[in-house]
Amino acid sequence: MNVKSISNMDLEQALYMVKNDIKYGREGILIDEALRKYPLNNDISLVAMKICLIDLTNGTNLMRNLGKNGGIYDLADQITKVNFDERVARGDPTLVNELALFTKEKIGKNLFSFISKYCLYHNVHCYDRDDYVIYDSVLVNNIYDYISKDDYKRIIGSNLYKNSIKKFKDNYKYEDYKKVIDFILDKNNIKVSKPHRMFDWFIWYLNRNGRN
Repeated sequence: MNVKSISNMDLEQALYMVKNDIKYGREGILIDEALRKYPLNNDISLVAMKICLIDLTNGTNLMRNLGKNGGIYDLADQITKVNFDERVARGDPTLVNELALFTKEKIGKNLFSFISKYCLYHNVHCYDRDDYVIYDSVLVNNIYDYISKDDYKRIIGSNLYKNSIKKFKDNYKYEDYKKVIDFILDKNNIKVSKPHRMFDWFIWYLNRNGRN
């Protein structure tokens, strides 16, 4: 299989397309303004509202999956208890695994994907950093195009199979998932500002119509 390459220009073009899209550009403005106005996560009602905003704009179906059993309350409450702001401000990757494990044990749903988004948005919009990467179905289905089996085995220490990226979620291995994306960015000599965020936009915008 030929490994696809990406360039700084590819990511910059994706950024332009997303920000100028009539739907996604406006939703991005809403998220940016809301999180800058309410950056802290020490009030359960404000956390719940931010959860709902990110769920709605990202189409994660959180309301459908958790609304019936009070899961939104449980997640918002837990976020207020894990020193979220200090940890997300320094880009603590263990925060994603910890909160996803909590949702699996307490609510019965592994919200690894949503938690990665919630952490990333706060890291980017509240602290102007780029420490997190989004995990979602679009990246899971398409990231194989950008890494060889040999490179994957060298950085992760196991063989690359069709379900290998999905297992990062199932096994709560956010740091290994980030290693794969970091390798892709380094190998392609990506030097843009906030490369993690822009890589997600590039893969997502290019493949969004096939999202599942």
